[in-house]
Amino acid sequence: MFKTAKEKAILKQGSIVIGILLALYLFVLGPLMNEGSSILDDELERKTVEIKKYIARTGSLPSKDSFEKIEEKKLELDNKFQELVDFVDPAKVRISDSSSEAGLYFIERLHASMKKFSEKASSKEVGLPENLGFGDGLPKNSMVEALLRQLETVELAVGILLESENIEFSAIKPLRSIDYIEPLSKEVLYTELPVQFSVKTDTESLVNLLLELKNRTPVISVKELHLKSSEGIESDIEVSLVLSTFMVTRTEKG
Repeated sequence: MFKTAKEKAILKQGSIVIGILLALYLFVLGPLMNEGSSILDDELERKTVEIKKYIARTGSLPSKDSFEKIEEKKLELDNKFQELVDFVDPAKVRISDSSSEAGLYFIERLHASMKKFSEKASSKEVGLPENLGFGDGLPKNSMVEALLRQLETVELAVGILLESENIEFSAIKPLRSIDYIEPLSKEVLYTELPVQFSVKTDTESLVNLLLELKNRTPVISVKELHLKSSEGIESDIEVSLVLSTFMVTRTEKG
């Protein structure tokens, strides 16, 4: 709250400025620009909010230069955030919304991956979970994008683990996705897509997997990691870990 006479005067001046801007919009610009009224309204509201925030934070009205600096900083932060979004969830890995056969595309992709890994696993006398842990039913189109991201995680991990001379797959299980929601708007901000792996291997192979995952794009997070020494073989360990990728909600550009 503003307590001093100076702060109250500044707030009053700010309110007058905002009032003048609103009056100009309502009585001059509005009647002349009916088609662009919603755009102007949104921009005016945004400017008004920025001015109020500046006054509350500094106790003074922003000058033209200071307001331009605020705009530049906001644009810079927006660009950095978009770079982070592209790193976590590259647009190139998304399936086209125009595909009417998305479910069939996923099944074909899954079967191709299973065939590729089965040939390599057979040469090492290693068994793989059926369909790499995915069901054999045709998924709904709305599920395909998330399933493809989980399949990419499975393909990456299985490919790395099959390079090991000591590997046995116990289970691969795509887990239910987790939505992270903005508290006020209740809109989904991003979705976590976890996959659980249970394998028997050795310490060197596990470390190699973790190192390979470290700098991958899209980013892969190791959410859980549980180790247990195998009975009878000192160097072997039973590993259960959950790997997650993420889908970020993207604002559509009009």
